[in-house]
Amino acid sequence: MKVTTRIMESIIDSLSAGIWIVNSQLEVEWINTRGFRCLCREELAALEDKRCFRKIFGMREICEDCPVLKTFGSGRTEHLDIKLEYEGQSKHFVLTATPLQRKGQKSFTHVIEMIQDVTMHQRIGEELRRLNELQTAIIENAPVAIFTIDKKGVFTSVNPALAAISDLGFKAREKLMGFNWLENSYTIKCGLAERIQKGLEGEAFQLDDFPFVTYRGRNQFINFKGVPLRDKKGEVEGLLCIIEETTDRVRTRVQLIQEARMSAIGRLATGVAHELSNPLATITAHSELAHELLQQCDNRGLERADLQDLSEYLEVIQEQAFRCKKTIKNLLDLNRRNGFETAPIDLSRLIDDLVELINFKKMKIRLVSDVAPDLPRVKGDLYALRQTFLNVLNNAIDAVEERADAQISIKAWPEGSAVHIEIEDNGAGIPENIVDLVFEPFFTTKGSQKGTGLGLTLCYEFLSKMGGTIEISNRAGGGSVCRIILCPWTEDESLEQTV
Repeated sequence: MKVTTRIMESIIDSLSAGIWIVNSQLEVEWINTRGFRCLCREELAALEDKRCFRKIFGMREICEDCPVLKTFGSGRTEHLDIKLEYEGQSKHFVLTATPLQRKGQKSFTHVIEMIQDVTMHQRIGEELRRLNELQTAIIENAPVAIFTIDKKGVFTSVNPALAAISDLGFKAREKLMGFNWLENSYTIKCGLAERIQKGLEGEAFQLDDFPFVTYRGRNQFINFKGVPLRDKKGEVEGLLCIIEETTDRVRTRVQLIQEARMSAIGRLATGVAHELSNPLATITAHSELAHELLQQCDNRGLERADLQDLSEYLEVIQEQAFRCKKTIKNLLDLNRRNGFETAPIDLSRLIDDLVELINFKKMKIRLVSDVAPDLPRVKGDLYALRQTFLNVLNNAIDAVEERADAQISIKAWPEGSAVHIEIEDNGAGIPENIVDLVFEPFFTTKGSQKGTGLGLTLCYEFLSKMGGTIEISNRAGGGSVCRIILCPWTEDESLEQTV
């Protein structure tokens, strides 16, 4: 029996919690070696006042809602959360009082009281609650719509921002919770349902400036991001969706692109005026000569020499008239608003048209053109490529405008399965610390009167759509060079266009 008692005491002593036996007078009669406040059995035996609330808890009065007294009253195990100053720190404890009664007995005279330090658990719980409250506040106040749908496509959570984007007002949560988005006819028609389904199969996706129609029929553009939600086993159990409305941004970008386009056209006004002035002056002079010739022939018939002169005058007038027509057509083509169309492009002709359109001589810029005679047709959109070259040439013109020996060179040649174009200038070049930023939207080293900072951004976007590339670097000896690579038009693509 003594051996069993010693084993039981050893087990209780090894527990990390403080355990003691208390009588109905709240006097501690036994304490395990772990104790509390470094109190051992020898010290307990020497105490005159052994009441638990005095020595163990350091209180003058009985603890409020004392679990020991409650246990003596109820006959059941009772609990109490208590906060104490211990070892110079404020700590949280849980007191548990359990009746100490032998098997078969209904009454008891002692209670086993156990105290556990739950400070760390309490702190972790408080931190988790704080983080949860913070997370909830962020989601609820986020300017973007954040919501979740389950495996079947049914809304399971919705934040307030979705109300504004969906045009459902303050009842958005009420109307959307439980609604199956995958079965919505418009979601299916616009292709969004297909992307959501792939997201629910584990494929994250990002849709930028996606055209969408709200439940009230309002056209809008959105950035839509879908992130699969997985359980502990890695199985997809839903989809986290984040939507940001970009309608105003898209409209602003379209407006800025148009302004950049018009700015480029305005830049050509002087050159175009010159291109039209010369042929119009020639037309006027030759029409006057023809008119004088006809007046001289009023009283006599036209001789063979007169007919020859008249024919030459009319040929010159026709040639110059077509030259004016071509110049005006090229200018109007720059402002075309049609969508992006892939077609074969005669690159040599496009470069010649642009060179004619820009009056380099009047700008006192020496132009060096080295275009290979056997250039293949390239794949792309004629308007986009014209706008790209025009933007690059305008940048080169700006770079050399203050140089007395201003020079711009254009080189184009086929190489392998691509067509290479280089446009060089002998300007000041680009500072090394900003050379990597030239394709960023709205980034410009020019004044506000000369550019919007969208020219090279548009070039990059246009060429990317055509499968081409563009890079800009400083040129050895000063100035900069723009390298453009385009894909040639193939017979397979011609066949696809025909079909």
